[in-house]
This record gives sequence, structure tokens and C-alpha cells, in this order.
Amino acid sequence: MHHIPFDRIVHIVDADPAARQHGAAVLRASNYEVRTHASGSDFLLCHPDPHPGCILLDIHMPEPDGLDVQDKLIQAGQTMPVIVFTGENALDIAVRAMRAGALWFLEKPYLDADLVRMVGEAIARQDATEDSADRKAIATAQIDSLSPREIQVMQGLAEGWPNKIIAHELGLSIRTVEMYRTNLMKKLEAHSLSTVLRLWFDAGR
Repeated sequence: MHHIPFDRIVHIVDADPAARQHGAAVLRASNYEVRTHASGSDFLLCHPDPHPGCILLDIHMPEPDGLDVQDKLIQAGQTMPVIVFTGENALDIAVRAMRAGALWFLEKPYLDADLVRMVGEAIARQDATEDSADRKAIATAQIDSLSPREIQVMQGLAEGWPNKIIAHELGLSIRTVEMYRTNLMKKLEAHSLSTVLRLWFDAGR
């Protein structure tokens, strides 16, 4: 388990009160300091502390939605890692958020253990000394271990396409695409599709 310094603050930005409260309870139980925000506007108005930490941002909020908030954070020079919450089957939106700079996405309903793991890894990544060139080299080596067909499936996933569209584009069955997805996740030792896409983007694909 990652050591958690006391100055690590996790901001939860979510319009759903139950989701905010649940996420905060889970993370406080893991010794994080948590601040909750009921809307993107509230969060932006509070001028988030520059302390190291992490932002959990729900994409599907009323205006401004999560993508708008993310854009404003980037414009303001905010460097805390962002993890976005998405709904089920919203891969296209998750990919847009990651291309815009989000570190990972987490699909609701999520497992508590996945939330704690992602926040811990986000903060560990922020604290790590390796630079973006190192990350690119490591990610490229991992992506290069994939077969040509697995690369094609990855390209589809990185476009935000569901398995059905990837299967149609590649002339494969949906079951075969699912098999390639499973195999490439094993090769990349990835916990989730979110982790796979982060490697893909880190490699500069």
C-alpha cells in the first residue's frame, strides 16, 4: 500500500450528494483528507489548494460539466492529477477526457477498492521522479509487446469505440474482439481499460 503523506488532499466534484458522501467516506477510511464540491462552479470558485493531491471529477454534471471544468483547470495551470467518473458504456466520453489530460477514468458504479487504488496510484505517480520521457519509453516498450491485431483493437479502444464497432471495422466477431481485449490487458498487466488507455497515451499514440 502506498504511504500517504498528510498533505495529500482529494477533491471530489460530483453533483450527486450520495456519491460525494460515499466516495469521501471510502477515502477518509484510507487516511486521505477529502474535500467535496457539489458542482464544477463551486469547485472552481474555491481556487483549489496547490497542495499535491488528486481531483475526482464527475463528467455528467449539469453545466459546467466535467469536461468544461477540466478545460478550465488546464487553462488555470492546475497540475493535480484528474480522475474522471463516467457512466456505464461512456467510453467515448472517457477517452475525450483522457485525451484532454485526465489520468484515468472510473466507471460508476465502481468498486471501493478500485477508487482507493486509483487515487493512491495517481498520487504516487505525481510524487515519482521519472519524467515524461521515461514514462513514454516504458509505455512504448509495453505497447510494442502487443501483436499487430491487438494494436488494431487498441486503436479502436483509443477512439472510444465499443467492441461492436471495433469488430465491424476489423471484420471480426465481437467475441474475438473481447478475446483480444482480454489478452492485451494481461500482456500489459493492466487492472482496467483505463490503465490500458493511459499506457497508450503515455506512449504518444
